[in-house]
Amino acid sequence: MEKRRLRKLAVITVAGVAALLGVAFFIYDGVKSTIVGNEQESLRSLARVNAQSLQASLEAKANLVYAVFSGGMERTEDIEKGLLRIREKGRYIPLSEAGEQEEWIQSLCGRAKESPGAVITGPIRQSGEGYYVLYMTKAVGIGGSIRGYVQVEWNLDEIYMQEQALPGLAVKNSRYCIVKGADGTTVMPSSYGEEELSLSHTDQNGCTIEWIYEAKDGIPQRTQKLVACESVEIAKEALFLYIVEDYGEVIRPIEQIALYFFFLGSAVIIWAAALIYKIKEQKKTEELLVRELRHEKTLNEAMKEQEGLMQKYNHSKTMSVLTGSIAHEFNNLMTPIVLYADLLEENEAVFGEMPEEVTELKSAAGRCEELARQLLSYSRQGKAEKVCTDYDAAYAMQEAVNIVKKLLPEEIRLKENICRTPYYIHGQLGALNQILLNLATNAIHAMKEGGTLGIWFGLSADDEKCVRLVVEDTGTGIAPEIRQQVFHPFFTTKQAGEGTGIGLTVVKRLTEEHGGSVRVKTELGKGTTFILDFPRVGTSTQCCTSITHTN
Repeated sequence: MEKRRLRKLAVITVAGVAALLGVAFFIYDGVKSTIVGNEQESLRSLARVNAQSLQASLEAKANLVYAVFSGGMERTEDIEKGLLRIREKGRYIPLSEAGEQEEWIQSLCGRAKESPGAVITGPIRQSGEGYYVLYMTKAVGIGGSIRGYVQVEWNLDEIYMQEQALPGLAVKNSRYCIVKGADGTTVMPSSYGEEELSLSHTDQNGCTIEWIYEAKDGIPQRTQKLVACESVEIAKEALFLYIVEDYGEVIRPIEQIALYFFFLGSAVIIWAAALIYKIKEQKKTEELLVRELRHEKTLNEAMKEQEGLMQKYNHSKTMSVLTGSIAHEFNNLMTPIVLYADLLEENEAVFGEMPEEVTELKSAAGRCEELARQLLSYSRQGKAEKVCTDYDAAYAMQEAVNIVKKLLPEEIRLKENICRTPYYIHGQLGALNQILLNLATNAIHAMKEGGTLGIWFGLSADDEKCVRLVVEDTGTGIAPEIRQQVFHPFFTTKQAGEGTGIGLTVVKRLTEEHGGSVRVKTELGKGTTFILDFPRVGTSTQCCTSITHTN
């Protein structure tokens, strides 16, 4: 009788473990599919966005070559100046020397001669230094006739690094991003050599699970990867951007959890079987059942309490970030209001004596109200409504400089050169004020021991279709290892309580909303320079000294 009871209990235990295994596998498969699907969608989005950005960059390079070398040239020196203006390696091939070039160069020159108004893009070839070069060739004329060809060599490694998102993708699961040519050669970055990939789906975009052959330390290995592919086309040159992620590392956490739960469940079943046997032997079924129910109730209450604490923590963290962001913006906008309010408080007759300050006070208050309205609209709808118009950038910059003057401590000297010509740009009113205040605030923080703040604004010497703002300080500078991160949201080197890390993010966003671009030049111990270019609209009737600033 006792043996039969033990045998029956063993059969029940084995059946329970098998049932648990089946349930665990079913749950594991569903959760794994969800996690992998989400990761595939994320990689697809990353690949799509970065491919569009890369294609836009390459098209911009072609447009630059076209803009510089379109139209007739008066002399050969004009062509050489054009090559210097592009700031990339290139050369001028006179018409008489075209037949002496290599066969592929002759072919490009022939195509350029057939289409003198077009930029011939391609091919991609490896340079003697090891990196890959994208060639762009265009016919140039002197005195109304074609006299030769300009061939510009674009370093694909430099373009890869300029696309800040591409090198920054390697953040988890051994993820990395490479760009291959139509023949399967990895052209970006040229230094990539850890793995040799065998990819077979270069003719389609999307994200798939692939078995890939790798060569690590000279030993071939076959491993499973998530591979997101997006094509990039510039003229007739085709490139393929791949974001590759280790599939095993993606599913490893869920596999570990499933394994833990399986062993835990098996242990629970075996323990329950032994407990049942003991209960039958000791005839204490009811007492043990009550004890188990109480234990389960305690666990549920503890779990609910823990969930409540986690919700409070997440809510507190979110509100902290949001409050810091709002405070950062309002701190910049409210500074002139506080300054002028102090003047009004000290002198009752200040309104009649200082009408300009009162006007600026009202203007700042209006911008604060507009910012508050946008923040409220964003919190309700997820996206703030932007009202853009054409406005005089020179006048707006002069107003912003007047505010900056009142912010500067005595130990910091201001050097300014603001063009008076009414150049118009398209964007939100008050945006230039926010941009300059953010840059000036960062410069002041970097010059705690004193220094010089330089602000220059006028027509860009590099492109007459743009106006340029240059903000320069003699502060501590930015370390090379973090230079690429300064525009990332919430990244800051300031101490806790001194900044939120969104100032430069706001500068970059507002500049791009104007259709402009921002660059940074810095050196430790010598200072930092921010160079912002804004496309202008319309024409002006006056002249203004152009501003140039090279890398």
